[in-house]
Amino acid sequence: MENCCECKQKQEENTNVKPLQVQQTDNPQTSPTIQNSFHRRHLPEGCIAFSSSEGRKLFMEAINSSDNYMQIYFPLAEQFITQAEPAYCGLATLAMCLNALQIDPGRLWKGPWRWFSEELLDCCKPLSVAKEKGISLTEFVCLARCNGVLAEDYRATNDFTLEQFRDIVKQSCATSSEIVVLNYSRKVLGQTGDGHFSPIGGYHAERDMVLLMDVARFKYPPHWVKLFSVHVFEAMRLVVKAMNKPRGLVILRENPHATDSTLLQLKNCNQENCPDNKQGVAAVGSAPRSCCYRPSAAEASAVTNSSVATQL
Repeated sequence: MENCCECKQKQEENTNVKPLQVQQTDNPQTSPTIQNSFHRRHLPEGCIAFSSSEGRKLFMEAINSSDNYMQIYFPLAEQFITQAEPAYCGLATLAMCLNALQIDPGRLWKGPWRWFSEELLDCCKPLSVAKEKGISLTEFVCLARCNGVLAEDYRATNDFTLEQFRDIVKQSCATSSEIVVLNYSRKVLGQTGDGHFSPIGGYHAERDMVLLMDVARFKYPPHWVKLFSVHVFEAMRLVVKAMNKPRGLVILRENPHATDSTLLQLKNCNQENCPDNKQGVAAVGSAPRSCCYRPSAAEASAVTNSSVATQL
């Protein structure tokens, strides 16, 4: 399975950043695992931290340009979160995007409030499994559709061109009503780990760079990376051996057909319909729609007509 967020200890050990070293102590409040722990990572060459001098300069240039492909930054920044578990990059990214698009989950979060958090995304794959293995691109799309948004996914096959990718990024970043989420390999960017999900928070046209709003903020800060060369485009094209497929991207849009009354009709997730479910596991929670909801003909037409590239 093409799982994301492969943040295993063995992957962390193969870096030039040494874990924290502490002296042995009899203090019962000191955990022995602190000797093998980590506090953040240094971004590799080619990744520019958002808060660095150059990162701030890129932000100001992009936002003051005539094209201004930074419109999507503000709704995402309002909802920027840190994933709660090492393998929750997909769930955290989706929760962040659903809140940024102002989607009503149709069920309670805490107290009287309806709000998306990772633990509410409990259909398509049990949270206990997602906590250990993460989720695949297919499961991400399933979860998005179950929770009331239009999700249009693209695999970065040989037929998917750089120009198509750039056009999708420009169209999304020029509006605050749709979000592009990338599923890519960290290895290609020179980062530790492998499969990961991140939303794009803006585009600098002159430098051809995108701003990745990385939800693994305990590891890497949000950062700018090149669209082409050995960066984001190639990071999506790396084939997942278990699936024999490349990674890709998902465009999330508000679903005009998902009315308030529809969202408030809670239905149990039918995991038997999930594309990656081979065992027919029983439902583990409630979702606004039947699991792996498929758009109606009208919705599918709306997605197709608004697309700037051929769906893969």
